[in-house]
Amino acid sequence: RSSDLPRPAIVVLLMSMVNERQPFVLRCAVLYCFQCFLYKNQKGQGEIVATLLPSTIDANSVSAGQLLCGGLFSTDSLSNWCAAVALAHALQENSTQKEQLLRVQLATSIGNPPVSLLQQCTNILSQGSKIQTRVGLLMLLCTWLSNCPIAVAHFLHNPRNVPFLTGQISENLGEEEQLVQGLCALLLGISIYYNDNSLENNTKEKLKQLIEKRIGKENFTEKLGFITKHELYSKAAQKPQPNFSVPDHMIFDHEFTKLVKELEVVITKAIYKSSEEDKKEEEVKKTLEQHDNIMSHYKSVIREQDLQIEELKQEVTTLKCQNEQFQTTVSQQLIQIQQHKDQYNLLKIQLGKDPQHNNVCSDTTQMNGFQSEELNRLREEIKELKKQKEVFEGQLAEKDGLIENMKAVQLDVSKSTLSTESSVDLERTELRRELEVFRAQMQTQSLEINRLQTERQDLLRKIETTAVSSNHESGGHAAAAKNTELEERLTHLLQETKSLKEQVKALSEGKTALEQQLDSSNSSVAILTNENTRLQQEVSDSKKEQDDLLVLLADQDQKILSLKNKLKELGEPVEDEDDLESGDQGEDEDDDDDDSEDKD
Repeated sequence: RSSDLPRPAIVVLLMSMVNERQPFVLRCAVLYCFQCFLYKNQKGQGEIVATLLPSTIDANSVSAGQLLCGGLFSTDSLSNWCAAVALAHALQENSTQKEQLLRVQLATSIGNPPVSLLQQCTNILSQGSKIQTRVGLLMLLCTWLSNCPIAVAHFLHNPRNVPFLTGQISENLGEEEQLVQGLCALLLGISIYYNDNSLENNTKEKLKQLIEKRIGKENFTEKLGFITKHELYSKAAQKPQPNFSVPDHMIFDHEFTKLVKELEVVITKAIYKSSEEDKKEEEVKKTLEQHDNIMSHYKSVIREQDLQIEELKQEVTTLKCQNEQFQTTVSQQLIQIQQHKDQYNLLKIQLGKDPQHNNVCSDTTQMNGFQSEELNRLREEIKELKKQKEVFEGQLAEKDGLIENMKAVQLDVSKSTLSTESSVDLERTELRRELEVFRAQMQTQSLEINRLQTERQDLLRKIETTAVSSNHESGGHAAAAKNTELEERLTHLLQETKSLKEQVKALSEGKTALEQQLDSSNSSVAILTNENTRLQQEVSDSKKEQDDLLVLLADQDQKILSLKNKLKELGEPVEDEDDLESGDQGEDEDDDDDDSEDKD
């Protein structure tokens, strides 16, 4: 059951504070403890006020709000004062809770509708209770209505409240009632100063006219001064701890003395101001508030833009470093390409030599005939040469296709890498010409190989014929000389074929390495192009956002100038105009500097 659960500490403390049987020192200590709990604690203030709202009231348990209301309307004046001060601390510097407390409804006698907490407080005041009770309720009302126009409107909506206050202030009462008169004057002054003119019968101007007719401005100011002249006021203003020797001295709260000091001067000025001055002041206030709000908004926008610009600058710096690294890599690759090119030229020179001018020295060997195994080996070598020729032709075709693809890709490279593209394209064109020359040489050599093959077949047939005839004419010197000559030519042809195979193999390896180097260079150029394109797009977007912001600021400057002209027409002096203009120019120059940096 809920009754078996332990009660919250705040509830236990408040039960002691509103119980008149408890010692006076204990009740003062509980009040100070409660004030410390609520000091600059908006969450705690909200929790206390929530216990008073209709939707959160639990009939089966005792809440802090119920204890405060019970103490506020009990017959013990000390409980009234302590509950009023505690509730005032729940509203201290918290406009939200002041508005929420307007929803609190209190049940009256059976058959009558409920009344609001605000109205019940004014009803008790009008009944003429003890001074300590009335002072506590007036302090609560002054704290509640200060800086809360909605609460002021609710208070003025009751037609009995203003006549009650003016009647209390205008009467000539004894010294004991002077403090109540001062607090009533303060409450009426708060109703004027924080009035939003939402009620036609109780606007600022009408309330000031009422004071001038019923009370008099000087008399009103004199009664307002009774608060600070009271002997217990200065004692309460010294320190926040409640230090009272007897219960009757509990009159002022420390936080309330701060409120009186803050409002006394502004209320006096508001009473003596004319209606035109009030209107001008309201217009200037609204204009300045709008201007401050707009400037705050644009300052926040500019601050965000500055952060974005700084991030973009850092990205630009990083991309520049990467670009330099890529340029260095490309330069190194170009050097390597040149080295491979030189190697290729050397191979081309070696391959282009006339085989007839090679000084091949071989010892002649006397041969009487060829074995069938030697003839088969020569046939296999000729077939191998044909296969290598076909492979070389396929490689040349692939190289041609690769050069065409590289040429197509090179057309899409951005302007930022134009110099690199031109140098690489020239080298590729030169390589292509060299490959064409090499292919022509290969075709020539292929024809030479075919010719040699045909000649070799003829020689083989002659050798076979000669071998047959040598069996019939042994010892023929002419046949022996012919065989020797053929043997020398075959040996020479085999050596040339072997040399050609080695040169073609070396050249193929050089081409493969060169092709890999060109592919690596293409990848680096493509990466550089993508990075530069993205960077240019980001800088362009940032520049567009800055231009839009400058247009908005120019429109705002025009609105501010128009408002200043209206103030001048109303006769109101406008200061610091040159400072404002110089400040605007400074901001424009900063924006232009940022734009120029982005362009760079």
